[in-house]
Amino acid sequence: MLTCFLVALGLLALSGEGRFFYANVDWQVRFAVLRDMGINPWPFVYTARAEPDLLRAPIGMFLVPALVFKVLGARAADTALLLQNVTLIALLLALGSQLFADRRSRLIGLTIFILFSGMDAIGDLLMQGMLTGHLEDWAEIQYSSTITLLFWVPQHAIAGWLGAVGYMLWREGRVPLAPWLAVLPLTALWSPLGLMGAMPFAALAGLRTLISRSLLLRDLLAPAASLLLCVPSLIYLAAGSDDVGFHWQPIPFVQWLLFQSFETLAYLIPLAIAGRSTRFGRDSLWLAFAWLMLIPFVQIGWSTDFMMRGSITGLAVLAAMVSDHVVQRGERRRWLMVVLAIGSLTGLAEIRRALVYPAAPEVRCSFFKAWDQTFAAFPKGSYLAPLDKVPALIRPVDPAPADAHEPARCWDGSWKLPYDPRNALSDREDGVK
Repeated sequence: MLTCFLVALGLLALSGEGRFFYANVDWQVRFAVLRDMGINPWPFVYTARAEPDLLRAPIGMFLVPALVFKVLGARAADTALLLQNVTLIALLLALGSQLFADRRSRLIGLTIFILFSGMDAIGDLLMQGMLTGHLEDWAEIQYSSTITLLFWVPQHAIAGWLGAVGYMLWREGRVPLAPWLAVLPLTALWSPLGLMGAMPFAALAGLRTLISRSLLLRDLLAPAASLLLCVPSLIYLAAGSDDVGFHWQPIPFVQWLLFQSFETLAYLIPLAIAGRSTRFGRDSLWLAFAWLMLIPFVQIGWSTDFMMRGSITGLAVLAAMVSDHVVQRGERRRWLMVVLAIGSLTGLAEIRRALVYPAAPEVRCSFFKAWDQTFAAFPKGSYLAPLDKVPALIRPVDPAPADAHEPARCWDGSWKLPYDPRNALSDREDGVK
């Protein structure tokens, strides 16, 4: 447990949480949201546009830190956010360690999971002719490495990894079905996309339980009660989400095949060849295989977030299977270790950026101004819902107007974007606005 806590603390501190090191540009908006939730009474609405907007986003990660902000201030809230996420990640790592038999296998499994990624370095060299600061952009679609998830989107990672760890522990007979299924709806307020990525594995678990005729009453009642408890949250997340629709994303076959070859097939094919020796059953492998092949074609909203976050559970299960083959010195161990070594460059590039760029400054402006520093070209619909489109069941009756005061600068100094030769804004001084 101590090892897991120290690993989580080291990685999340390097990610910029707590503002001891550089934080990626997504945190410009997240720190602003945390500030807004800390300085404004709940519930509040933004009045920057003609119609008031409710903050409608997966705000689960911010609730406790925002309460700390109200009592102890901004710096304490930064620390609370870091410690909260470190604790949750450490617990998930500790639960995952129970899938391995001894200390050696647990350390190998932990190392592989932390460094797990596709071979983005090869893709980057092929497409860019160089290794860039953010390797995963090479194909213009992406699956995120473990370290990338921790550095950019820990809230999505926590939700997706909870689904993966629960599924694998259930498959091993270590936990009953009921508590795992019951906890899944509770993750929606942290990451609805991460929850969606866990659903295929929940469906497989339910199907296997029905086929084996081992379904218990608690396996129905516990998830149903949890889902009922989460109804207000689910309504909240769906409010005013017209801009966050579902549609198919056409991807040229060559682009898709090249992407999958470097990201997933280098792991999936050796595991498929291994056949019955694959842990958690061949059905788990083939489900992960099919899911990871298909989700790049699904888009929710204006970005590729669904494929990046919906893949978290499947990739975590895949990482555990790969770890098993390395631990057991399987026939394809050497090949898998080569792929892992190349893949580790993705996460190491994220760590390098954290050490080279300046530490994240304090954000002093609202969500609206912070968004426009880097994301002005993109719609704000993923974070906002017009108040009149919020269902009456959860619509605030007399919300407070958010503080409209904006400083001249959102933060002191510059906030560099990850270097990308295709991005002309990479050296922009973003603190000027």
